[in-house]
Formats: sequence, structure tokens, C-alpha cells
Amino acid sequence: MKKKSIGFYLAAITCVLAVVTLVLLVVYSARGGIVQGLVWAAAAVAILCEAASLLGEKPWTDFTSIIGAVALAYVCITVFSDGIWNIAEAMNGIKMVGLPELANMNYTLAGVNIVAIITAIAASFTRKSKA
Repeated sequence: MKKKSIGFYLAAITCVLAVVTLVLLVVYSARGGIVQGLVWAAAAVAILCEAASLLGEKPWTDFTSIIGAVALAYVCITVFSDGIWNIAEAMNGIKMVGLPELANMNYTLAGVNIVAIITAIAASFTRKSKA
């Protein structure tokens, strides 16, 4: 572990946050939230890409954090846009087509995703091991 640098730890944090996002998606879906099939695939790709970037300085791991960040961004934007009615109805105090009780889950998913995206981007530009 002494040969690991900040990039390795950022990638590890991103991997953990991507798993947390997947768990939150399962809970969100179980409560009635809309989660498209491609969102599940993008979350799995993000986890796999961030786990692959933990393997060290290999030619093919240079882009895995970038691909993971893109996948996490897709998950964030899609879930947030699909849940916009939940948020709008919670803010206005009305009930029409959304589930206002899921607005806090939308906020939580967006927050965890944004932190994961930031750490994935930072991990993309840092070395994973000390020279």
C-alpha cells in the first residue's frame, strides 16, 4: 500500500460511491421510482471501470476512470430527469403524476453521483501508483 498514490484512493472512493449509487437505485426502484434499463447497465459499467482502474498503471486503464465518470454522469442525469416530477410535486405540495415522497431519494442519488463524478474525474488525471 505504500506504493499507492492519491489517484488510487480517489478511484477506490469512486468505486465505493458507484456501489452506493447502485444500492440507492435498487431502493429507489423498490419504492416506485423510475429506473430505466440502460441506467442499470451504466451503473454496472461505472463500477467495473473504476474497479479496473485500481489495477494500476496499464495502458488500457488510462481511460477507465473517464468512461466510469461518463457512465455515472448518465446515471445522474437520467435518474434526475426521470424524477423531476417527484421533485416538482414535493416543492409545490401537490400530487399529480410523480411521487413526492421520493424527492429526497432523488436528491440523495444526485448528491452521491455528483461526488462520485468529481472523484472519478480527479482520478482520471492522477497516477495510481508512486513512481
